[in-house]
Amino acid sequence: MHLLARTSAFITGGLFLAAMPLLAAPAQTIGLSGARPALDSVQINTSHVYDYTFASPPTDWWVQSGVWDMTNRWSCSPGWSWFGGRSDEVAAVWNKRKFSGDISVQTYFSFKMGVSGTPRWPEYPCNFAMTVLGNGKDLGSGYTLIAGADRNTHTVLMRNGKMVAQTTDANALFPTILDGNPPKVHRQWWYMRINKVGSRIDCYLDNDLILSYTDPDPIESGQTAIWTYNNGIMLSRVQIYFARENAPGTHLAASPDANLLALAR
Repeated sequence: MHLLARTSAFITGGLFLAAMPLLAAPAQTIGLSGARPALDSVQINTSHVYDYTFASPPTDWWVQSGVWDMTNRWSCSPGWSWFGGRSDEVAAVWNKRKFSGDISVQTYFSFKMGVSGTPRWPEYPCNFAMTVLGNGKDLGSGYTLIAGADRNTHTVLMRNGKMVAQTTDANALFPTILDGNPPKVHRQWWYMRINKVGSRIDCYLDNDLILSYTDPDPIESGQTAIWTYNNGIMLSRVQIYFARENAPGTHLAASPDANLLALAR
């Protein structure tokens, strides 16, 4: 069954209710008759989405490892700041909320300047990872997508720490650093999405479907983590679309899974 959210559309002169699909279902429209309302005043609200732009303190998130704060992306332009994390080892941040059923987690991200790489290159585009339906403490739990793993040689999908899909397609990797300072990497933001609908997990990078996996025993509940290894990442927005929200679990610090991190080295 597709994930449905009871959506309220507040329109001048009246209240319209519609069941709006958030994952995989065909787009639907709201029909209007009579006097046309002022559409520029329409506001859509739902209780099945958390939308984080980090314009206020990120109280729904907790830092497991690394340094996370509001920090500048470019050392040459320190006035431009976003929420970001960095570490020579693992920099991981977990969402405190626990969800079950169908879920879609989406984020816009970039890489921080001057953390790793070579003297000729200020950014190091690799090892961006997102975990969904994890246990809230182990990065080797749940489904984990690592973009640009193993020094940006492939992108992998893990299930409880075991690889279930991988690709070396160019659309699933970051630009290769050969020489110079390509502006595409220096200024670019990427978009990543993981959809879990029933037993199917689809992974996207910049709206390209890069990996799919059908799980014979799908994971049904858990939490979300965003992390990197030996790098610095910036988050401008994270959205979590979900079928059900459960009571939050206990958050305990734990060492990341060694097999999982071996792919990010």
